[in-house]
Amino acid sequence: MRRDAVVVLEGARNCRDLGGYRTASGRRVRPGALFRSDRLNSLSADDLQELASRGIRTVVDFRAGPEIERDRSRLWAGVTSHISLPVGDTVDGDISMVDQILAGRLHSVSEADMVELYMKMLLTYGERFAQFVSVAADIDHLPMLFHCTAGKDRSGLAAALLLEVLGVDRATVLDDYCLTNELRSLQRISELTPQFAEVDIDIDDVRPILSAPRPVMAAVLAELDTRYGSHAGANGTAGRNGSAGSAASGSAASGPEGYLLAAGLNPGVPEMLRANLLI
Repeated sequence: MRRDAVVVLEGARNCRDLGGYRTASGRRVRPGALFRSDRLNSLSADDLQELASRGIRTVVDFRAGPEIERDRSRLWAGVTSHISLPVGDTVDGDISMVDQILAGRLHSVSEADMVELYMKMLLTYGERFAQFVSVAADIDHLPMLFHCTAGKDRSGLAAALLLEVLGVDRATVLDDYCLTNELRSLQRISELTPQFAEVDIDIDDVRPILSAPRPVMAAVLAELDTRYGSHAGANGTAGRNGSAGSAASGSAASGPEGYLLAAGLNPGVPEMLRANLLI
């Protein structure tokens, strides 16, 4: 585990710095500039002081309206921009996923189901993910923290997109996604198992939606490569900008970068992102 990157908080389990990852070119993601987290509604006074000490001035919230109403974020001194980019809940924005399982509305979720959910998010909310990357590329918004509810699905996709555009290798991107399991998912599953057993739900039947399975993110990124990678322009799957831009290596756009360009990201933003966030 990247213990040095974890921000230890009382009221959030999955907060960490994305800085320090190495790119294929040998550069590193700038430490102290990008943070990902789960929800911020239970932050303690000490937590607020810790996050303020990091100089974080922009908070991006991927949660939808009902989630925000249920769990209002606590923000710290120094936050100058609180940006809402709702991507919607993974299942139902009005009823939490755990409540749906306990109510018998959701009996099983496979890894294939999760891949489908992630792709639906990406294809439905591409403009918002593109806007998020634009915010991250703007030095006036740094340091920045982004979050959703568990900090694993929408935040996991957002982190993967950023790291891919920055040129971090795929295995490391997947490692970052899976770190959620150690920081949050294993504890959460342990807490929920007795409750689920009371309503005859086998935790293994819903484990993929409670955790961050490596094959899920691997399949999603591979699908973006197929649809939006440099070779996809020949058959039109990349959309209007899918084969434009430059990857970190100087070659044509990677699948995730091509996806963002197709979603409306300004072609100059990836280079600005790398200029401001790589050292």
